[in-house]
Parts: sequence; structure tokens; C-alpha cells
Amino acid sequence: MKTLTKVQMAKIAIVLWYLVGIVGFMIRPLQPLFQKLTPFGMVMAAALLMFFHEPKNRKSAFIFSGIIVFGFVIELIGVNTQAVFGFYIYEDSLGPKLWNTPLIIGLNWLVLVYCITSLAKPIRNTWYFPLIGAATMVAFDWLMEPVAIATDMWYWASGVIPNKNYIDWFLISGFLFLMIRILKVEISNRIAGILFAMQVVFFLTLNILSRT
Repeated sequence: MKTLTKVQMAKIAIVLWYLVGIVGFMIRPLQPLFQKLTPFGMVMAAALLMFFHEPKNRKSAFIFSGIIVFGFVIELIGVNTQAVFGFYIYEDSLGPKLWNTPLIIGLNWLVLVYCITSLAKPIRNTWYFPLIGAATMVAFDWLMEPVAIATDMWYWASGVIPNKNYIDWFLISGFLFLMIRILKVEISNRIAGILFAMQVVFFLTLNILSRT
């Protein structure tokens, strides 16, 4: 019997995690449980990416840590001043908060930026990479927003997602992708593709099912 490799086992675990998550969030009595599991899922996603990341060096560790901190600070500014993204408020589904901002929110920025950068390897050194990366981030956020609101991750004070949110997502993520290009960050990861694909499947499926 052929033994599964670590990469194969990780890919299977990722697929199962998100498929179970779809079922769990669609069954109303199970929603509170899966909301509590959301921070755990975000931490595990980041941990798996870092485990399979190549090459492992101080430069990568420093830059990835910087993205986490940068993402958290941007969200902190946004939540507390409405100067970025608009007037939104985080609920409790994303775990403990500091100054109204979930401590793990920076991980979400890292996971998305990292996965998109990994998938964009053929164009990473082109001038338009930051634009393509930012556009992908906005498209993902557009897919994520309705589900995040419905599952009590956050909500918009006006009840409507403002255009400013998407504009700021584009500008901020574009800046991060530009820095990755300028600093020539090396990213090679055998599970980044399946992780990003399953996140898209997760949010796309919940979007469709919630409207039927």
C-alpha cells in the first residue's frame, strides 16, 4: 500500500476541512460551533503554509511577520477611525481582540497575499504583478464579504458594503504586492494553490447556497 506524502496528507486535510466547514455553516444549529473554530482554521492555514514554504530564511520570516503586523495595524486603524475601508465593526467570531481588532486578522492578510503571490510566480517579476495581485484580492474580498457578514465575523454600520472598502483593499494589497516584487521575495509552496482554491470554493459555495 502506497504511503501518502506529507504534501498529499496536507492537501487532503485542507480539502476536508473546507468541505466540512461548508456543511457546518449551512446547518444552523452547528453554526456557533464552526464560528468558534474559525480562528483555529486561520491559524492552521498560516501554519501549514509556513511549514511547506521554501526557501526558509530570515528574509522570508521578517517579511511575512511584517505583513502580519501591517495587516493588523491597517485593520486597527480602519476599525477605530473609519479612515480605511469604511465604518465596520468586528464581531466575536474571529477570536480575542485588541483595540476592537481581532489579534489573528493579520494572518488573513498573510495567507491571501502569500497564496496569490505563490500562484502568480510566472508574472511575479513583471510591472503589472501588483495590479493583478490587488485585483485578485478585491475579487476575493467581494466573494468573502457576504459570507463574513452572515457568519458574524464583522458587519458594516450602514448595512451596505461601501465602495471605499474595495478601493482601499486594492490600494493596500497592491502596495504589499509591490513590496514583494521590489524585495524579490522568493515563494515556493506545494499546498498554496489548493489552499487558496478551497477558500474560493468555501466562500463561493456559501454565497450560492445562502441565496437559494
